[in-house]
Amino acid sequence: MIGVNFDTATTSLATEMITDAEAEVNKYLSKRYDISGPTFQTTTSIPPLVRTLSTRLAEGYTWMSVSRGSKESLTRGKELQKSVLDNLLQISEYKMDLLDTAGSVIADMPNASVRVVSNTETYSNTFNEDDSLLWQVDEDKLEDISSERS
Repeated sequence: MIGVNFDTATTSLATEMITDAEAEVNKYLSKRYDISGPTFQTTTSIPPLVRTLSTRLAEGYTWMSVSRGSKESLTRGKELQKSVLDNLLQISEYKMDLLDTAGSVIADMPNASVRVVSNTETYSNTFNEDDSLLWQVDEDKLEDISSERS
């Protein structure tokens, strides 16, 4: 990190931020992947994107921690964190796949197949013709109900 003097205290802080970043990345990935398997535990097989995201997140955390109030450092840290968390969210929501070191898509956990494959993001309500705050109860509703029953 350019401009940061890594003395003993800063190095200790950066090491802690690396641990925190790895935990955060694992939190997102564990929703979809078995992170206890060899793909995520062997140092030579960790997916390249996971390494990149972990490194960038740790850097963002470190910039935030060493900023001492500097707007530039705080902004840099926040932007790094935001970009990483956006990617992790896309992976956990099945909008982006994770590739192994050979470039193959990593298989989801066996129980990940019970995920919801549909949602109501683009659902339009049946009676969504105007603002719901303008809806009114039919003045002769009770009469209509009564006449239907007779």
